[in-house]
Amino acid sequence: MPAAGSGVRLGADRPKALMEIAGIPLFVHAIRPFFERTFCSEAVIAAPREALGEFQKKADEFLPAYPVRIVAGGAVRQESVANALAAVTGEPTLVLIHDAARPMIRSALISRVLDGLDDDAAAVIPVIPVTDTVKRIERANGTVLETVARDDLAAAQTPQLIRREIAVLAQRMARDAHYTGTDDVSLLERFHLGAIRIVAGDPDNFKVTTAEDFQRARLLLETR
Repeated sequence: MPAAGSGVRLGADRPKALMEIAGIPLFVHAIRPFFERTFCSEAVIAAPREALGEFQKKADEFLPAYPVRIVAGGAVRQESVANALAAVTGEPTLVLIHDAARPMIRSALISRVLDGLDDDAAAVIPVIPVTDTVKRIERANGTVLETVARDDLAAAQTPQLIRREIAVLAQRMARDAHYTGTDDVSLLERFHLGAIRIVAGDPDNFKVTTAEDFQRARLLLETR
């Protein structure tokens, strides 16, 4: 789980994943539904190096019965994921990569992602339809170039399920090629590492980026 975001855009004075809703850090909200499933052997969190002790303290406080490991994250999300993958113990064949900044994750979505994997697929991701009209623009002069057909467009979410050996290979190939993707399966796309299935996402499973997102998440989680 990448959790090394600084929280600057939230106006926070600490890592975003440590911000609390109902007295519980965001990363704890984001992890708990995975441990509701018996398949989850461990959670590895890639946190800011300067806050490793605080993350460990919160994990011990809120998740004392679960195998949670804290490792140092990287300068960018992709490096954090690579560090977390390298720290996975045992021999799991699948990994679920989820953003700590998506604390509204539900067990039902995790089930859909798991059920979406077939023998011919390398990965499964949840997506939601793009409902707004999408424009291709030219930022330099502030003009619209064209309207993009949205029938075949979707917004990707996490958790993204990837076969472990493929996830590790994709990270190595991306590092060697100096390539940075926008999400985890974009590395599989870039290096043609297998089919990626889609399942229905959850509109409430949005990423907390701004102060407005945080307030929306607070309302949802406190209501639950």
